[in-house]
Amino acid sequence: MSDDTTKIRSVKWWWISAIIVFVVGMTVALIGVQRDQELIADLVRTPSGCVSTVDISATGRYYVYVETKGTINEIGPCNNDGRNFEFDIPPEVTVTLTDAGGDAVDLRPDDSVEYDAPDFMGESVATFVISEPGTFTVAVQSPQADAVVAIGRNASMMDGALLVGGASLVLIALALLILAIIATRSRRRARQRVVANGRPEVYVTYESRDMWAPPRPEDRADRS
Repeated sequence: MSDDTTKIRSVKWWWISAIIVFVVGMTVALIGVQRDQELIADLVRTPSGCVSTVDISATGRYYVYVETKGTINEIGPCNNDGRNFEFDIPPEVTVTLTDAGGDAVDLRPDDSVEYDAPDFMGESVATFVISEPGTFTVAVQSPQADAVVAIGRNASMMDGALLVGGASLVLIALALLILAIIATRSRRRARQRVVANGRPEVYVTYESRDMWAPPRPEDRADRS
């Protein structure tokens, strides 16, 4: 196999690798975005002036969010209608959370998590840790009657493993694409140099000939 053939296949594989990694990265990122949006949509929402219950089936860290955009369904015990809501700034809220035994759950201030999905937007105001699954009671109070609080896991779209992994693959694909472009240009320049060096030189020679001139009088034949 010649060196030229090897170089051609090498450049081709740079392009193929870049395209494959890019497609895989975008697919993984899109799946991650979809899962994050589903997580946000599944947060448990409670409107202001409502006392409701939430079932938490797994231990770990949870967050309380104040939403500035979203949709809430009708909750029977809260006597609220299903509606869409939107605020320019997050409303002030007071949230209490108690377990099945009536003991207050320790809510610690936390504003480290934000999410901005097409249908929902919110930011955390508190966090708490659940050591035992169970049913908990949520009470929400706010000067703004339309305020809504959501409770659930870390809903930051930038912390999703699939989204981060997909974005990393896209960056790798871009790096491979740059290498493919560099390799392609280098090959073209090398080919141009080979063609220039192998081009035969053309020499033009001129054969010297006497210029034609009319015959002199003495050269003319005597016609008398």
